[in-house]
Amino acid sequence: MVAMTLDEPLTRPNDVVPFRRIGVVPSASMLTGAAIGVLWFWIPLIIIIIGISSIPSVVGFALAAVVFIYLMRGVEWMERIRSEAVFGFGIPVPPRKLSWYNGFQRWAHQLWLDVSNARFWKAAAHHYLRLTYDMLASGVALALLLFAFVGPAVATAIDRSDAEAGLWFLSPPLAWLLAGVALIAAVAIIVLAPALDASIDRWLLPPSATAALQDEVSALTDARQGAVSSAQTERHRIERDLHDSVQPRLVSLAMTIGLAQTKLDTDLPQAKKLIGEAHDDAKSALVELRNVVRGIAPTILSDRGLDAALSSVVQRIETSGVPTSLNVHLPRRLPDEVEACAYFVVAEALTNVAKHASATQAVVTVRFDETADALYVSVFDDGVGGAAVNADDDATGLRGLGERVRAARGTFEVSSPVTGSTIVTAVLPCAS
Repeated sequence: MVAMTLDEPLTRPNDVVPFRRIGVVPSASMLTGAAIGVLWFWIPLIIIIIGISSIPSVVGFALAAVVFIYLMRGVEWMERIRSEAVFGFGIPVPPRKLSWYNGFQRWAHQLWLDVSNARFWKAAAHHYLRLTYDMLASGVALALLLFAFVGPAVATAIDRSDAEAGLWFLSPPLAWLLAGVALIAAVAIIVLAPALDASIDRWLLPPSATAALQDEVSALTDARQGAVSSAQTERHRIERDLHDSVQPRLVSLAMTIGLAQTKLDTDLPQAKKLIGEAHDDAKSALVELRNVVRGIAPTILSDRGLDAALSSVVQRIETSGVPTSLNVHLPRRLPDEVEACAYFVVAEALTNVAKHASATQAVVTVRFDETADALYVSVFDDGVGGAAVNADDDATGLRGLGERVRAARGTFEVSSPVTGSTIVTAVLPCAS
């Protein structure tokens, strides 16, 4: 999964920024939108026409479709900024479905998810409906203003020159009266028409109740699936660690003690030597067992917090020969599940760096964003790159991290081109 870039919430508390349906700013926005729309109105339509006419060539249609999708995504972003700046509504941003693939397949799949989502077409309909309304309202207001300033002069000139040749049905007194009415109507349109702009924003920009409920259900389903997969992956990891490290050590310990028992009566020095070896094996088994337990629930994390726990991880990685910088910005303790998820993301990512990356340095950044109420975690290394999320059912590592982050309803991204350098990024929501 990837983090959103154009979908940052543009919301503020309603008691800080009052709603502005009418006023100087909404009127200026409507007139500016109408002036821009005279030219801009046709550009997306031309792209659509070019795309439809290029269907036989496939390539031309694909290029036009890509340009149109990116154009409408940018338009939606600008419309939300305009709505917040002009009206101060703080309209919530509908959730955007994100692709779970990597590379080019992820890019192409993301385009399909965008264009097949009702949010995309609601945003396009909103843009054109508001643009058309602004041009019509501003055009009518301009025509009324033109008549208000020019009509009486024309009627007076015609009345003085030749009453039979011109506007014989519009006498100068009636023209002045109509000019006054036109001026009042034009001012009323300019002042009051933006209220309908605001209604259009409130109608089409927010997510519908049904769509919001469906997205929430999908998010919960995805989080549940991530939790189940994460638990399964974690179980496999624990089984692997116990089988590969602790179990052989305990078997060796039992065999050494058994040999020592046979030597107690016949060869006491050899028995003492074997007991010493068994003692060493027991201490090694305890160390390996502590490592397994640390991978399940590190004590330092619950006792001293995320900063101290990550410091211990960084120290352990530096002993393996990879200099690592740690930057932690946490104003307070976070929920236990968030801290645990962030800890395992950093620990597993650094373990991969030490084992596979051949890196000369690594940088860990953990930052809490109070505005978004989310924890941002990133791990960078300058190694060989080429890391990928393995889709194998028995795979661990990055795939397990992605599932753990999904279970926390966060987003997980791995950027690792084959040319080198890897960035593992996770965004974890902290709200309950």
